[in-house]
Amino acid sequence: MNKPSSDPSEDMSFEEAISAIEVSVRRLEGNSLGLEQSLEEYSKATRYIAHCQKQLTTAKRKIEQLKGITREGAAITEVWEEPATEEQKPKRRKPN
Repeated sequence: MNKPSSDPSEDMSFEEAISAIEVSVRRLEGNSLGLEQSLEEYSKATRYIAHCQKQLTTAKRKIEQLKGITREGAAITEVWEEPATEEQKPKRRKPN
């Protein structure tokens, strides 16, 4: 497999990358690709997915959560933090 010198997904919008993922999935599900072509298509799809995840992470950092409104009508906000998933929660030890 040839690795591209630069990742074409870097210049894609989120929507373009999602469309490219959908195309890759259709090609992989079509059973018309050989092993090497399938591996290359899978590799492309994983690059598109990583690109989308990077863009989503950047977007989440920009989101503010509305906490209230002052008497003057100004918004009171704080940075939105994603709730911890089960994997991120600290594990509790069972008492012995």
